[in-house]
Amino acid sequence: MASVDEYEATYKTLIVCIAARIPVIIWGPPGQGKTSVIKRIAADQGRSLEIILASIREPQDFAGLPMLSNGVATIRPPDWAQRLAECKDGILFTDEVNTAPPSVQAALLRVCLDKVAGDCHLGDDTSVVAAANPPELAADGWDLAPPLANRFCHLNWDLPAEIVRDGLAGNWVSYSVPTPSQKAIEEATIAESAVLAGFLTSRPDLTTVLPKSAVEQGRAFPTPRSWESVAKLSGWVTATNLGSGVRRIAVMGCVGPGAAAEYMTYRENTDLPNPEEIFADVKNFKLPERMDKIYVIGASLMAVLRNKTTVERWNSVGTVLEMIAKSGHPDLAVTFARDWIRIRPDNATPDKALLRSLVPLLTEAKMI
Repeated sequence: MASVDEYEATYKTLIVCIAARIPVIIWGPPGQGKTSVIKRIAADQGRSLEIILASIREPQDFAGLPMLSNGVATIRPPDWAQRLAECKDGILFTDEVNTAPPSVQAALLRVCLDKVAGDCHLGDDTSVVAAANPPELAADGWDLAPPLANRFCHLNWDLPAEIVRDGLAGNWVSYSVPTPSQKAIEEATIAESAVLAGFLTSRPDLTTVLPKSAVEQGRAFPTPRSWESVAKLSGWVTATNLGSGVRRIAVMGCVGPGAAAEYMTYRENTDLPNPEEIFADVKNFKLPERMDKIYVIGASLMAVLRNKTTVERWNSVGTVLEMIAKSGHPDLAVTFARDWIRIRPDNATPDKALLRSLVPLLTEAKMI
């Protein structure tokens, strides 16, 4: 049974997934209050909620029904989809999703990924949440198909005895998460993406790992899609100043325990300077030796430069790219230089006297 601290971290991870618009599925035995929690979160956020019991639905309840109108064939969306499309900021909650047959799960794919049902777009701000009982506890339960499972952040849901005790006494606990600014989210996500890119540079074998067993394929596993969800959720965790427990649960929910453990270890032991510190004193900056750390620094600098492009900052990045080229990683320098040249300010040109190693590479690549 989960502790109160673990329950709180999982609850807050669920809130972050819903706020970040990352599809999330909560796994737990029957009677654990999964539906009640989703109702509470929707009420706290003032958002419209549509609840669908997937186990009694047909594929057309998600894919829509074809119809002919004025000689034009269209796919009529279900009523729940029209209601969500009208509010554009609702929550779709599909319960008992793993007791739905494969044909219904296939129909759910487009709803979860593109937020489209029939010819109706639910709105980019609509959140998708699902709940499921473990197959051994579900009535005629199925393992989730890998394409559907890989679209979700998977959370294990277990009510601690203390929570149930206090709830039965009339005090069901709920938690909240701060609402960060859009700028804070964007900056944190950019930084997280850079660290993640460095990790996958050092561990390319973890970019995509399809589990062998059907049970594991129905849970979280690494793919480019799920790593992108890691960057977004971990960025939100940073922007909201939540603890490492929430980050660990979010990462594990996207890519599984093995890949999550390696990434969290890498992330916590990557001691790199703030990009703004490099801009402030680029002449005294010393490049690290490890290629993955060099990649993180280059990606971070380019991300920050894109947000605020000045001639001085552009030239500073060029200086770092020159260091990368001279350090024995010319291909890496050219990779970053493609974007560097593309966002060049109108009154800035590469200084051939300072960029003696980089300029020949750019000339050979026909970038200048």
